[in-house]
Amino acid sequence: MRFRVLTMGLLMAGASVAQAATVQEVFNGKMLGKSQAHFETIAGAPQESYGDDRVFDVQGCLITATIKSGKVSALSMEPSETCQPDLASFIGEYAPKPGQKIIPAAFDSGLTYTADCLTDCGNAADPWVYASWTAPRAAGGMEVMLGFVQAGGDALDAADKWATQMEKAEGKDYLLNNKFNCDARYNNVAAAAFKNVTATSVKIGFDLPKESCR
Repeated sequence: MRFRVLTMGLLMAGASVAQAATVQEVFNGKMLGKSQAHFETIAGAPQESYGDDRVFDVQGCLITATIKSGKVSALSMEPSETCQPDLASFIGEYAPKPGQKIIPAAFDSGLTYTADCLTDCGNAADPWVYASWTAPRAAGGMEVMLGFVQAGGDALDAADKWATQMEKAEGKDYLLNNKFNCDARYNNVAAAAFKNVTATSVKIGFDLPKESCR
């Protein structure tokens, strides 16, 4: 009985330590490359798992860790009024200022735009547009991917502007086959449309996935 009580006490103590972790401690550049086991001693047990991704609830904010070969290769968050990702620990002086909205304009002009779908996307899931940026070597060449869900508002308007101009110039098949993902000719159109659109999500790490064309 005594052993059981001690064990329960240790488990409760461990749980309280995990729960005491802050967003800044978990969504932190120092976590990249750490083992999944080490990460979970800080972030606690994942709430959900999808393939390589593990979702953690930290101070009411959902943080996703991508695990490859047993180590954290990327971290992502969905910015909100109460959940503000700080990128300074990842990319230093190249990060948006504290309190600044996570928008493409907060980075330099070197963003590359892709999307999983821009037309005839169906109703299975909301389509996304992605803006990818690679930090200079001084910041370790870290990759940042801003995600914009096309579920209405500014993100949908921006995606429509991008798609409309491409369809007018190239035809609908260009969009249906996602040729824009392998052709940067219209990247400047996307950059202008999304410049001040707040990201739905921000993912940062190495070897981030890229959308393909058909």
